[in-house]
Amino acid sequence: MNSIIGDTKPKNSAYFTPFDELFDEDSLPKSLNSPFGNTLSPICTLAVEKLQKYLIEQTDWQHNFGLDKTMTGEIIGKMFGVLVVKTEDNQLGYLSAFSGKLA
Repeated sequence: MNSIIGDTKPKNSAYFTPFDELFDEDSLPKSLNSPFGNTLSPICTLAVEKLQKYLIEQTDWQHNFGLDKTMTGEIIGKMFGVLVVKTEDNQLGYLSAFSGKLA
């Protein structure tokens, strides 16, 4: 029997970002993908896109990633990562992190 996850009330956390979308449990990956492969699961791709959108739209801080030609100052790239997780109460979302200093 397929179960749908992701329809519970979002948790408030600085580290966990819940998905608004609903997902069929059978469509989720059963293990981590290889870090040497080039194929991401659709849900991981969605997490990446949501993080990219947040980074573009947030106004709490400024960092010149080199993507916006109107920004001044030193261009400093940044490596970000996402990890799709399911909480103990069946909430599906992702954790995000970066390497080094930011803003």
